[in-house]
Amino acid sequence: MEDQSRFVARPTSADRRNLHLPALRVARARMEPAVVGSGGGAAPRTELKTSTEMTAQSPEPQQSPVPQLPTQPRAVAAADPGAGPQRTARPAELARAILFSRDMELAQVLAEVAVGAGVQLLLCRDAAEAAEHREELILVGADAVAEVDARLATAALVFTGREENQDVLWRAAATCPGARVAVLPQAAPWLGEYLGELGLHAGRAHTAIVAGGAGGAGTTTFAALLAATLTLDGHRTLLLDADPHSAGIWPLLRAREPDGLGWEDLRNSRGQLSPGQLAEILPLAAGTAVLSWVRDPGCFVPSEALVTEVLAASRRIYEHIVIDAGHLAGIPGPMAALANTRLLVLPARGPAAAGAGRRLGEQAAHWRLILSGRLAPGTDTRELARRAGIEPGGYFAPSRRIERAAADGALMNVLAHRRLRAGITVLGSGAQDAAGQAA
Repeated sequence: MEDQSRFVARPTSADRRNLHLPALRVARARMEPAVVGSGGGAAPRTELKTSTEMTAQSPEPQQSPVPQLPTQPRAVAAADPGAGPQRTARPAELARAILFSRDMELAQVLAEVAVGAGVQLLLCRDAAEAAEHREELILVGADAVAEVDARLATAALVFTGREENQDVLWRAAATCPGARVAVLPQAAPWLGEYLGELGLHAGRAHTAIVAGGAGGAGTTTFAALLAATLTLDGHRTLLLDADPHSAGIWPLLRAREPDGLGWEDLRNSRGQLSPGQLAEILPLAAGTAVLSWVRDPGCFVPSEALVTEVLAASRRIYEHIVIDAGHLAGIPGPMAALANTRLLVLPARGPAAAGAGRRLGEQAAHWRLILSGRLAPGTDTRELARRAGIEPGGYFAPSRRIERAAADGALMNVLAHRRLRAGITVLGSGAQDAAGQAA
């Protein structure tokens, strides 16, 4: 009898659609194509793991089954000799779905759909095994619908099979409130999008949005310093320039053009972005990965869909993501939904802070106010935050040292001063007890 303990799915065109970058050839000089599976000259393949195999393996996050270029671990280049411990790259995390079926031909088709969506499938062959994963999305093959019992009825289920099975699938779905049906091959595009939604929320990266309510508030400067501080604390960090009106972050960070790619090179990307490829092509500034415009700021404004794809991939490979979102009014909904911390930077003087909470409406409760610029004598930052209608997050004081470093393209060097770094850490936490503290 054929050994079905491990089943291999060849990649479809969806795999090869992962990332199409004309400029990626520059980076490929130091890379070799990765092949998953056995066979020296074999084409890249992906594997569907059984529940038993997954249990026997290490609990560390699994490498993405999407064929990709290998990522070499990169050490954090700390600007401060007293910085925290350096860390190498962690594996990219992957969203996972459960497949309850013994039909290996169906499993092959579903694995190809999952590969294109960047989702890993865990194969279970009986109801008891599948029930152990009832908190996850479960795909139920037509051959197994009769075995769905009370343990599985309340799980997120998708009944799937071929056209000749559709009557069985729809009857099974009628007995399980909320269950969905995917009749293949017609429903394959829908199922790919549905599984792709899992990838959007996969990963453990803590995401902080830094937005401004007025020009000149210091939003970009604060976002860059926050990202660099996290890197110096030993975290794998990405600084993401998502301000559609940005002049680019690199002039603040480096006097010369960085060695890597930017938004200009991602404009032709299609499909799911590979976390491994993304981490390899992005340039570094003092150990912090940066995605901004490299050569021609403003030549291309990334779409909401592209920004969302970048976030989905980045959440799987980075521990922290700091987003310079630009003006508060232009933040896409999916970006805001993925944020763990939301920081609004407003000048302490002027009308920008007044009524900011009213403009945010119900969302004001999710934001913390960072006041910046010079304060008038006797100013109470807590009172300013109360008038703005947003919880206080602290005060980011102006500094000639910071201004000079930014003008010289060496902004991150100011973090060699431990007191400043400690202040940025407190402000970046978004905690209410940060109010009144100055960085």
